[in-house]
Amino acid sequence: MRGLLLGLASVLSLAVLATPLDLRAAEQKTVRAILPWDGAGRIFHIGTDTVLFLGAIDGVIYVETAAGEFDQAFAQCPITQKLVVSTGQTSASGYCTITQSPEDTVFAELSCEGELGGCEGVFTVTGGTGRFDGISGSSKMIVRSPLQALARNVGSGSELRVASGIMLLPDLTFTIPGKR
Repeated sequence: MRGLLLGLASVLSLAVLATPLDLRAAEQKTVRAILPWDGAGRIFHIGTDTVLFLGAIDGVIYVETAAGEFDQAFAQCPITQKLVVSTGQTSASGYCTITQSPEDTVFAELSCEGELGGCEGVFTVTGGTGRFDGISGSSKMIVRSPLQALARNVGSGSELRVASGIMLLPDLTFTIPGKR
């Protein structure tokens, strides 16, 4: 029996050693994050009852625990948002560049749908540079914004600046492969 246990331990040790370092060191983490933002862009009337916002939101991401890879990272997200004025229905899509340092950047995509004042959807981490090379992950996303209410009464081609909005990422789960 002792020989069988030693043999099994040897096989398991070899399996761990044969595993690439990047797979052994990869760790999945989940954080709660918030992104208060300011936004700016242009409004275009693209139909009798439809308005399109083309612009970007900028802000700093804060993690609930005030620690970790994303805490106090700068985020810039170019977005497109469509609003059907009569129903208040909205949809948005865009991309985010999250910068922790000049070498360490995370890229993400976002999409959401909702009603006047809010939009719910998905935030998907698509890659990164530096220590975030190979990162992946996602979270449910909730965006609260006065953008839709402001956009209703603005002429086509007008510039619009939104002084405040918020993006909530209540379960941002991500994996960063280990170093090679």
